[in-house]
Amino acid sequence: MKNSATPDSEVQIENLERFMRTSFKPVSPRPEFVQQLHHRLTDPMLPSVRFSQPTNIQDILLIIASILSGIVFIITASQVIKALLKKTWGI
Repeated sequence: MKNSATPDSEVQIENLERFMRTSFKPVSPRPEFVQQLHHRLTDPMLPSVRFSQPTNIQDILLIIASILSGIVFIITASQVIKALLKKTWGI
């Protein structure tokens, strides 16, 4: 992948890194944190995507409302097209 950073943005990044090096002192992470992170990143049995709770009534109502509004839109659009065809070509 080609680096798309401009020389000006590289200078800004270097200035930011220099500022952060002088402003913040480095800290060592807790060993428990490192172990837990390593475990989460390397364990193939842990899911990388967490699934939300089962669908609740609000989700079901949203799906039903979406389907009904789609049906209303299709019926309205077909009526408009039919009216335009009648008006222009006398069909």
